Amino acid sequence: MAKRKNNKLKIKLATSGVIYYYLKGRRLKSAEGKAIQAAQFEKRSKAAKKAAANTYKYRGRPIPRIYAVLLQKNFPAIDFLKIMDLSLWKDPATGKPLFKRYSDIQRNIDNASKSDSDIFKLLTEMGYFKDKEGRTALIDICEIIQQKEYDKFKFILIDAGGDEIRGRVAVCTAIRDFEVDVTTDIKNALGMNVVKTYFDYSPNYDFKNKIFKLDLQDQDPNTEIADIIQTQKGELLLPTGKNKFKNVYITYSVS
Repeated sequence: MAKRKNNKLKIKLATSGVIYYYLKGRRLKSAEGKAIQAAQFEKRSKAAKKAAANTYKYRGRPIPRIYAVLLQKNFPAIDFLKIMDLSLWKDPATGKPLFKRYSDIQRNIDNASKSDSDIFKLLTEMGYFKDKEGRTALIDICEIIQQKEYDKFKFILIDAGGDEIRGRVAVCTAIRDFEVDVTTDIKNALGMNVVKTYFDYSPNYDFKNKIFKLDLQDQDPNTEIADIIQTQKGELLLPTGKNKFKNVYITYSVS
């Protein structure tokens, strides 16, 4: 992870009860500190509202963006992706809701995978599997590569700093640490405790040579996560439109 800039307002309460404000190592006057605190709080609140408004949902329940992307492939005639709540998606032929209940979303994807080999391949690449309890879900990427089908694979991960990590256990540990670091940075930037992050990984599965490779290198270390959150809505994309971290599309929302 790139080193964070020391541009966050720090507040300290003295034993006497007096509140002191610091910014970039410099102590501020009380009035100046309070004004900056209020401005930062307002900015975080606006960012949180934008993030929540631009997260795919089903009747208010946040869902992974990939659900909407996969379903769009089943209904290519209409650009449903502009409608963020899937309960509002309607059958163009009847005008009735496409998904009367949340389970209809997953059932639709399941049925498409059985009849369309391209959809099935896409689901496999994106990690859409049955979990241990037999429920259809987008499960953790480490649960996928722990399956016996990958026992003979070589596992390679390029971390945010560009360092190479090898081995299934080491790679999974690095992925866990990466997700914690990113989520923590988002929480700090929003100033909220309850933040949900979604990681849509795009690893390279080389089935012929039995290699799993995932590149999470930071594509612009000079652009902080906090900078992105102040200018964007619910996703970690660089100003160029590329992923902040190479082979993972990251979205976030607040409860």
